[in-house]
Amino acid sequence: MAIKKENKQVLSRRDFLRYTGLTAGATVLAACAAPAAPSAVPAASSGGEAAAAPAPAEAKTVIEAWSRMTGLAQESTKGIIDIYNEKNTMGTQVEFVFIPQTQGSQADEKLLTAIAGGTPPAMHYADRFTVPQFAQQGFFTEITEYANGAGVKEEDYYSFAWAETVYKGGIYALSFDTDTRGLWYNKDIMAEAGLDPEKPPTTLDELREVTAALTIRDGNGRITRYGFNPIYDQAWLYTWGFGFGGEFQDPATRRITFANPKNIEAMTFVKSFIDEIGIEDIDAMLAACAGGACNDANDYFWTGQSAMTCSGNWKVAQSHRYKPDTNYGVVPMPGPDGPAPHASWAGGWSWAVPSGVEDVARAFDAVNYMCGTEGQLKYNKDTTHIPTNVEASKDPFFREDPLHAVFMDLLPVSHTRPPIPLGSQLWDMQFTAFRDEIPHGTKTPEEALTNIDEVINAGLEEIGFFS
Repeated sequence: MAIKKENKQVLSRRDFLRYTGLTAGATVLAACAAPAAPSAVPAASSGGEAAAAPAPAEAKTVIEAWSRMTGLAQESTKGIIDIYNEKNTMGTQVEFVFIPQTQGSQADEKLLTAIAGGTPPAMHYADRFTVPQFAQQGFFTEITEYANGAGVKEEDYYSFAWAETVYKGGIYALSFDTDTRGLWYNKDIMAEAGLDPEKPPTTLDELREVTAALTIRDGNGRITRYGFNPIYDQAWLYTWGFGFGGEFQDPATRRITFANPKNIEAMTFVKSFIDEIGIEDIDAMLAACAGGACNDANDYFWTGQSAMTCSGNWKVAQSHRYKPDTNYGVVPMPGPDGPAPHASWAGGWSWAVPSGVEDVARAFDAVNYMCGTEGQLKYNKDTTHIPTNVEASKDPFFREDPLHAVFMDLLPVSHTRPPIPLGSQLWDMQFTAFRDEIPHGTKTPEEALTNIDEVINAGLEEIGFFS
């Protein structure tokens, strides 16, 4: 077992609240304490003497794993935890705890409040590109020596996934899965509309034409079935920018480049697409789906309220569960001149040990199982995500379904979000620009994207990221 190391960076409660913007009165969530061993009660023997008390059962140390997962992802993760609880030799009992996400943000306020209060969970499920930020701010524990002791190696993982869990040479999380994104379409709806279901749109012009053909409006002109919503599901700023050949970070200088000319061109297209559909209808769909109201079985794509959507490979498992009798197809997202050469981007999640956890060795052991070969294969097979473990990703399962094979083929041409120590702030700013400022015309694409660059790069300079 690796020797527990002392936490090198200790932040005060004031520091945590300053980072998160939380007030001093915010609720602090406490992790469950380990149950006490049962008391031994002497029993009378046949001879009237007190019999020796049986040895008490060894108490298990309960640790919590916090996650925002719902649906299939939550079910699978609980299954992995059950297996670990049976197998581990450390006397650990992991408990899954659902923590809802802050709407429209990657900031995990409940986690940061718990860390500030000195009651962090042992394990936390983190969007992988935010790991460098949480590491820089001292919210995650460095686990390098535990990883080394367990034989965890960089070459075991896809390079982009490994890079997102490392900050200044230290390991702060282990990657759990990855994904790519494409254009999903309902073949049955296409056929009903008189379109060839075997000829989905491959160019942007075709995408607009098919969107118009599949859209249905009521007598008042309101949309009752969307052909496609260009800012719904996984159609983010990154999706369109990479599709147009844009870049979001200069590889040489490491500066953020949202105002790259190709990204501006992409968002100019998206704004014109929104205007064709109508911002009121776009807003209505997003409002109806706020707060996870359209997750899982309630997704507009599964209910037939949207004929096409930009989404990821996790929908393969959902299609089998929620709509096994409906015919679906998936292709790379259309680009300006056909299927985009940079047709997708790869996201994914990780498990980390928050700052302030006392028994890091115990927490790491559970994290390592969750993100190891057994844990990754179970989770990624259950949910049809893609393992970040190179060997696990070679399992034939991930190409057996032709829909999922499309996403596997997109991996070599996929990009990732900039793994910077201001990742959460960057996500929130692109969310505002993509979902609010540009669609509603309060800022032009150039103004909105330039503002992101100026704010984030200034922040990176302030913390010495470029030095």
